[in-house]
Amino acid sequence: MFGGMAGFIAVGIAIAACVAGDRATKKRKREFRDRYGSFEGFRGQVDTERIQGVRRQSGDVAAIKAVREEHPCVSLVTAKRYVDELPV
Repeated sequence: MFGGMAGFIAVGIAIAACVAGDRATKKRKREFRDRYGSFEGFRGQVDTERIQGVRRQSGDVAAIKAVREEHPCVSLVTAKRYVDELPV
């Protein structure tokens, strides 16, 4: 009896986490769109020299982290795209 109840509770928690995650993703996308308008608008607001310096010293992962720290509403995918497109 308790095994079925525990499974039911686990499913409920998983669904709640998915809903919360989806809301957070939508909020982040809305904030990005409102703040930057597009990827090009975002790119124009990043301190490129600082991010390139972080990339040279510490690598891509650190540069992506620096982008996200400077611009919290930017998704991991967008930050990675930005770093990947930086000139070497």
